Amino acid sequence: MTSDDYFNLLNKANGNFSDLNRTQSRLKIPDPDVIYEGKSTIVRNFGDILEMINRPEKSVVKFLSVELGIGITIDGSRMIINRKVSPEIIQDKIKKYMDSFVICYECGSPDTEIQRLGRVEVLVCKACGAQHSIRMDKDLKKTEADIEEGKKYTVTITESGNSGEGKAIYKGYTILVPGAKKGETVTVLIRKIRRKVAVSEIVK
Repeated sequence: MTSDDYFNLLNKANGNFSDLNRTQSRLKIPDPDVIYEGKSTIVRNFGDILEMINRPEKSVVKFLSVELGIGITIDGSRMIINRKVSPEIIQDKIKKYMDSFVICYECGSPDTEIQRLGRVEVLVCKACGAQHSIRMDKDLKKTEADIEEGKKYTVTITESGNSGEGKAIYKGYTILVPGAKKGETVTVLIRKIRRKVAVSEIVK
């Protein structure tokens, strides 16, 4: 297949996946609405933030308490932190929680849920079907590298394109795999990347 063929496939994929990319965009969490009372920080819209994250209150509060190193109490829809903390720090800690417990590690979709398999908590993505044990921030940083041309990756084909090529979502990229069928797990060599779409070939 020539380079022109690759880029023709890329152009098709950009159109075919435009809607998918929009639905898998990261959640826009409201900025923390912060006021201070004495030495305490009050996040007045914590209930709205919690609703967007779609995770149990106890889980989010426990994580934030450990990250901030201070006690936290909940008063209705308000979160009360027992010292002064800037809105920027609160927002950063919420992002860390989402990166570990909400956002799919493969496709970047927020449409996930946490399931317990034995003693292990698993993040299950409803968009691409990926399943991973929960990773904390330090572990995520080790695995966030983008895909690169000339390198091999193992992917699962989630659907077929208009030209019969397989399509997989991996690390936020759409990977086109000529000759692969839906449901197959294959090792591919990345040939071309443009924006968030890559053309590959199956490695025998």
